[in-house]
Amino acid sequence: MIRFYILLFMLTAFILLGCAVYIGTKHTIKYSKLSIAIIQLFIVAIITCLSYTYAIATHDIRQAEYGYIIYFAGVDWILISFIFYARQYTKVWLDSSASPIFTTTIAVFDNISLFTNVKWHHAFWLDAKFLNPGEWFYTFSINDYYFVHLIFCYIMVAIIIVIFLKKTIQTSGFHRSRYLSILIMFMGIILLNVLYLFFDFPIDVSICFYAIGAVFVGYYSLLYNPKTFVEYMLTTITERMECALISFDENDNCIYSNQFANRMFAPTGDKRVYEDRFRKWKAGRDANSISNTSFNQLYNINGEEYRFDVHFNKIYDKHGYYCGCYLSFYDVTGDFIAYEEEKYRSSHDSLTGALNREAFYEEVKNMLHDNPGVEYIMVCCNFKGFKLVNDMFGPDEADRLLIRCADMIREKIKTGSTFARLEADRFAVLMPKSRYTEELFMTGMNQLSNYLNNAHYRMVILVGVYEIFDREAPVISMVDGAFLAIDSIRDSFKNSIAYYGDMLRHEYLTEQKIIAEFEEALQTGQFAMFLQPVVNMDKKVVLAEALVRWIHPDRGIIAPASFVPLLERTGYIYKLDMYIWEQAAKRLAYWSSLGETDLSLSVNISVKDFYYIDLYETLVGIVEKYSVDPRRLKLEITESIFMNEKERQIEILNSLKEYGFLIEIDDFGSGYSSLNMLKEVPADILKMDMAFLSMDKNVKKGRKIVNTIITLAKALGMMVIIEGVETKEQVDYLIGTGADYLQGYYFDRPLPVKRFEELYLK
Repeated sequence: MIRFYILLFMLTAFILLGCAVYIGTKHTIKYSKLSIAIIQLFIVAIITCLSYTYAIATHDIRQAEYGYIIYFAGVDWILISFIFYARQYTKVWLDSSASPIFTTTIAVFDNISLFTNVKWHHAFWLDAKFLNPGEWFYTFSINDYYFVHLIFCYIMVAIIIVIFLKKTIQTSGFHRSRYLSILIMFMGIILLNVLYLFFDFPIDVSICFYAIGAVFVGYYSLLYNPKTFVEYMLTTITERMECALISFDENDNCIYSNQFANRMFAPTGDKRVYEDRFRKWKAGRDANSISNTSFNQLYNINGEEYRFDVHFNKIYDKHGYYCGCYLSFYDVTGDFIAYEEEKYRSSHDSLTGALNREAFYEEVKNMLHDNPGVEYIMVCCNFKGFKLVNDMFGPDEADRLLIRCADMIREKIKTGSTFARLEADRFAVLMPKSRYTEELFMTGMNQLSNYLNNAHYRMVILVGVYEIFDREAPVISMVDGAFLAIDSIRDSFKNSIAYYGDMLRHEYLTEQKIIAEFEEALQTGQFAMFLQPVVNMDKKVVLAEALVRWIHPDRGIIAPASFVPLLERTGYIYKLDMYIWEQAAKRLAYWSSLGETDLSLSVNISVKDFYYIDLYETLVGIVEKYSVDPRRLKLEITESIFMNEKERQIEILNSLKEYGFLIEIDDFGSGYSSLNMLKEVPADILKMDMAFLSMDKNVKKGRKIVNTIITLAKALGMMVIIEGVETKEQVDYLIGTGADYLQGYYFDRPLPVKRFEELYLK
């Protein structure tokens, strides 16, 4: 009988050793504190099991006593190892070092005391125990200290039970079984050990259950639990994924589909739906050649269209044999709709639904390229005086007019054509030449003219037509050609349709040449600042207006009227303005170095300057660069800068005025909102043109207007400059009006800077 137990315990030790080696060498088990704790538990259990086996196998009483001592000490370290394992497994009291230090210290003292039992026998002594005739072994009888050892062991048992109970209570339902099963197993082994102690069994068979428990702990902690948890998590994740997931085996049988897939494709849960669809999809394809792929597909589900990104993937085992496949369906319907909407917004005007400028240019290029046999024309149109519609009828009515215009064009052009709202009230149409007739557009224009239904205002629509001969020409050139035709009739009251011809082409080419030469001219100093003197009533020059002339190396002096309007229209004017501002500041600094600090210069501010540059930072930077008093660099503005974003422009002017610049309103009286400007614009100087207030006709009325405006300006604290003075009679009259300064050819024409300095600089 005793041999049976010896063999049983030896087998137990070898099983534990095998498990320890397996865990230590298994590459799939993460080398962590948990695996170290389990290996440590196995090693201590092996030593304990072998020591007990040796104690019952030997007939040498002293060796048997040492076997039992190592066995009792081993029980201490089994429990300490189990505490270490429990803390790593449950993460309870993981940050606390009190428990390990306490138990280890007590265990060391307990072990020392046990080893002194050889001399004192204060813990146990040995007696021979006979099982059958001829079969006997040494068993132990306990003494007083053994109970101290036992109490220490059960304190550690209590710690282990508390750790697992605490974790079991705190954790979720799914994880609770991970800890409860270990706790039940542990308490079962302890119960067997208690039964052995109290019922005086000859052999402690609970040692075998130590081995079973250790194996269970290793398998359950490192293999079963992680695998089960991964399976649970994967199942939960796939069930909750916002995509359809469908799996098939090697025979195309559906083995899994998640909730999303069932909701979208098979509400009844019938997997044959998936199998039928999958086989249809594979039909006509070589099954062996189908590899992992992705595609976008449209599905009609319950009468609604859904778009999915579909991913097909095959699964192979480690030997390369095909196991099955799966398809994942990502619902991108919302993204696709959002993309289409964004694409539409990026290519269409939000108000009218027509193409925008960039999309129209691209569409025109494609149509000209794809239809080489079709002759096309570019038709452009805009409203004459559209800003008046905004001011008289309000922006909402103006928007409705633009929408109606787009609808009219859409109705007239039909298929094979395209159109766009380029900006504001400017529309462009590309259409086959064979479909174009003046009547087609005249009918629509007449409808729009009467749209406002106002007896006091009739809308006028201007149309420009550009026949396309060079299909490779830039689309912008075609559009510009049509609008050049419109510009040629803008002041006409008879014509509303114009055609781009040779004369307009010549003007257009001339303008293109000016634009092409502008940058080089600016860099090489071809633009010269001219100064026209402004005198006070004593006819003393106190101010000069800075003007510009283009000194072309081939064409000589080019008048501003030939290039300034073009630069304003194309936006290049801001570069020329900045150049003149710097030249003016540089000249003022030079005059200051000569002792002349009373003479000032005025420079022009264009509409585009407010949009293309930081006007405040630029002007302040220039006067600070040359250390010029900002009051000596006066800023001339016109009413046109307030056509759009008036509040923003006024805010910028206020900032410039606060810095020290003086603001001049130029060409006062040339617009309909002049009196409103006096109220809102922070101006210091008012400038009127004698050409506008003609003195040749209605002399009395003209003088009353001049006198009234001057009186009004004075009441507002503004100085007044009268420009365009050309005769002595005008001078004699103006001296008595209260005006402060006069400017015009009567005093002098614009002069080169050097000539101006020779004549007027002290």
